[in-house]
Amino acid sequence: MDAKINTILIFFCCLLIGSCDKNKEEQSSNTGPATKKTKKKEEKLRPLKDKNVVEVLTLFGEDHAEDKVIIKTNFGDITIQLYENTPLHKANFLRLATYKYFDNTEFYRVIKDFVVQGGDTDELQHKGKKRKFGKYTIPAEFQPKNIHKKGAIAAARNYENNPTKRSTPFDFYIVLGTVYNQLQLDALAKENNVTFSPYQTEIYTTIGGTANLDGEHTVFGEVIEGMEIVIKIAQEEVSPEDNWPIKDVSIISTEIIQNQN
Repeated sequence: MDAKINTILIFFCCLLIGSCDKNKEEQSSNTGPATKKTKKKEEKLRPLKDKNVVEVLTLFGEDHAEDKVIIKTNFGDITIQLYENTPLHKANFLRLATYKYFDNTEFYRVIKDFVVQGGDTDELQHKGKKRKFGKYTIPAEFQPKNIHKKGAIAAARNYENNPTKRSTPFDFYIVLGTVYNQLQLDALAKENNVTFSPYQTEIYTTIGGTANLDGEHTVFGEVIEGMEIVIKIAQEEVSPEDNWPIKDVSIISTEIIQNQN
């Protein structure tokens, strides 16, 4: 009799333990570890057009708060900081980097003491990749403090039939420029019928840049590490016809730096 009672007690204990373990498993599968974060769901890549570019880039920017990207070249790494006050251009650059658009492209226009420009290529294979992103432009995002100082990152644009100065999505350039003296800056202001602010004057007479491009192209970031690599690229010998470097200056890949939590 005692053996039978013991057997029954053991049976119910096993049922109780099994039920507790099952509850734990269900709780674990429903909630997951307390420290684990939900992985972001990446948008499905779709071609953009001017009519949906603001909506798509705004949504992408809301889901991607990162603001630093490493551009890996065959000359070395260049780290850039993307500006928060140009959210569409920031989101566009991050989107292109996320989907590896810049991989195996080139700095194809190099002008000493002016700019190095990249983000595109004449390779047929890359043109097919480019079509996946769509044919679109980005509304200009001019900001008083975002100027063409040395190390600034800005977007290229078409000058014909583009009264609002919308940016091309793929081509960007890094500013080198020169240091101006006050007489040069005054002459440039008169020539272009513009007025340089005290901030612009201070930057262009100390750090330098390309002051004549302000108000013409959206500046959306700056180099924070690797400016010596940009200067090195700018020293390369180029074709006199189109300023294309004789030796390839390749963008091997880009790496988005994740925000520290």
